[in-house]
Amino acid sequence: MKIVHCILSFNTGGAETMLIDIANDQVKTSDVSIIILNNSYSNELISKLSPSIKVIRINRPLKSRSIIPIIKLNWTLFRLHPDIIHIHNAVLNKIILENVSRGLFLTVHDLRIPLECVRRNTHIIAISDAVKQDIENRITNEITVIPNGINTSAIKKKEIYKIDKCFKIVQVARLDSSKKGQDILIKAIAQLKRQNINNVYADFIGAGESEQELKKLAKDLNVDKQINFLGLKDREYIYSHLCNYDMMCHPSRYEGFGLTVAEGMAAGLPTLVPDSGGPYEVTGFGKFGFSFKNEDFNDCANKILQIINGYAEIKPICLNAMQHIDDKYSVSTTAKKYNLFYNTVL
Repeated sequence: MKIVHCILSFNTGGAETMLIDIANDQVKTSDVSIIILNNSYSNELISKLSPSIKVIRINRPLKSRSIIPIIKLNWTLFRLHPDIIHIHNAVLNKIILENVSRGLFLTVHDLRIPLECVRRNTHIIAISDAVKQDIENRITNEITVIPNGINTSAIKKKEIYKIDKCFKIVQVARLDSSKKGQDILIKAIAQLKRQNINNVYADFIGAGESEQELKKLAKDLNVDKQINFLGLKDREYIYSHLCNYDMMCHPSRYEGFGLTVAEGMAAGLPTLVPDSGGPYEVTGFGKFGFSFKNEDFNDCANKILQIINGYAEIKPICLNAMQHIDDKYSVSTTAKKYNLFYNTVL
């Protein structure tokens, strides 16, 4: 089978991370290419792809209105003549011609993605039931749920469940508090400090437009010495360091899936998420993790304290969570489901 993945840009993000893993698995049995439309991409990320994958850069300038890159994109697809065109941005649906492949597939990677340009004959894949429900409210296409997958074997596992002097929390996401909710975790730690619980620390791994705002919030709440901003880290660093933390908290206000939640659980961390959306779904709706009322920092603080107080008995929960992620969210399982869906449609 000849598969071409098309994506607008290729920088650090959940869609790109997932695409790397899926393409690397698919190329074992198929001819796989990735086309990047814009001139916005990370060569470091591209280097994570198998050498057998053809990477084609159209190099359209960001915000360009020129039709030339679109012609180049379609001409490239016409020459490749793939069985499958798999797009990862809905806007690509309106610029790719209908007759350049046997099947056009779109993965919707998050909630609230604009879908006005999606054609009726596009095969829609949602990364979670939460995303499927969001899509169903807006378009009538048939939707298939195929959850994201991660390389669980590449993640170093936590072995010792014992709290030292400091209780260390990790959060991995773009620093965008309006969506990812880092401010909720900072406020929760400040609330614990008001209760004379001063040994709770959080490391934020990621970069984004909310960094200065979050640093100011931490300082204003007098917890700046308990909050660390580590900046962007590559996946190898994250996968080898997650096991050094006592828990993961992913306090997003809304999220379609939450790849880092699956990664934290795969590392054996107790994981705390809001009680709605994709991250909650990843935890088996609380069966394999912990939850707090969405956007409620007081409840977040209470649940952190609950995890601390019950830490001596937490290992069995974490081991069950690791098995849950391995069974349901491994990249090999996701790749098999994609291939099965392609073949069913063709």
